[in-house]
Parts: sequence; structure tokens; C-alpha cells
Amino acid sequence: MKNIIIFGLLLIISACSSSKVSSTNSPHVTNTNCPEDGVCTFEVFHKKTLNIKKDGIGALYPELTEGKNIVIKFEYKRNEIPYTADGGYSEIIYAEIDASKKEINLNNEGLLEAKMVYGRICFCRGETGYYPIKKGDFKVSTNKDGTTTYDLTFKIQEVPQIITSFHETL
Repeated sequence: MKNIIIFGLLLIISACSSSKVSSTNSPHVTNTNCPEDGVCTFEVFHKKTLNIKKDGIGALYPELTEGKNIVIKFEYKRNEIPYTADGGYSEIIYAEIDASKKEINLNNEGLLEAKMVYGRICFCRGETGYYPIKKGDFKVSTNKDGTTTYDLTFKIQEVPQIITSFHETL
């Protein structure tokens, strides 16, 4: 009886421990087209869908959900300025790619097909948020060695931007 009680307590204690979730989509730190004053990362999410939603005031925001496509994310995060409140600054680009296509070549309004959005996240009154990318060129190609190259050059009209392109091969 004593052994059963001890076993039961051990079972309860082990069941209460937190579980760790590991991501197979760990960010790839990149220096390609990355300003010296920050860090850039590039991530590829498989079996996802990119949903562009609107909040209560009509501002856009991205949401990743389970799906059948590939979502890519490029992020530039500027080094924080010491002793500055609200000094964080980042730019994020999201795009959704049809997983069945090996080659993609989109430009200008065609970028909307990839649900491509640019995010400027900062304490910049009236100049922060997510915006659809409508001007630029986006190419995805599968290389002979099995790697994939993602190439984007773009321009946003609504807000100032630092990142205007990226070229990544994974």
C-alpha cells in the first residue's frame, strides 16, 4: 500500500511538470542586406497559411495558422538604443508560397497573390503597422543542390523603410 501511494505521488508530480515545445523552424540569422546596427533573421514555416486580419481600428496584422503552404518571414531588428524608452524598432516581411510550386516570379500587384505584407514596428506615431506590398519583385527558385533561393526587392509608399530587399538561400 505504501508503495502504491509513493508511486501515485511520483506520477502526479511528474504529470505537473511543464512541457517544452521545440520548433523545427528555428530562425536563420543572416547578414544579407542587413544594416550593421541590427540583426536580421529569416524563417521558413512549412504547412502554414498566412492570414491577414484587421483589428478593431482597421489596422492589418498577420496570423499564421495550420495549412498546406509555406510561409516565409524576414525580420530586421535594430539594436536598442541604450537608456531610451520605447527605442525598439523592427521591420518584418511575411509572404505565403504555394508548396507545390518550385518556381515563383511575382511583381507589383502580383505580390498580393503571395499575401505579402511589410510591418514597421516602432514607437513612430502614425507610421507603424502592417502594409500590403504592392511594388516590387519576388522570385523563388529551387536550386540543383536542393536548396531554395528567396529573392525580394520592394518599396512601400505608406511609411519610411530601411529594408528594401533580401536574398536568402536555404
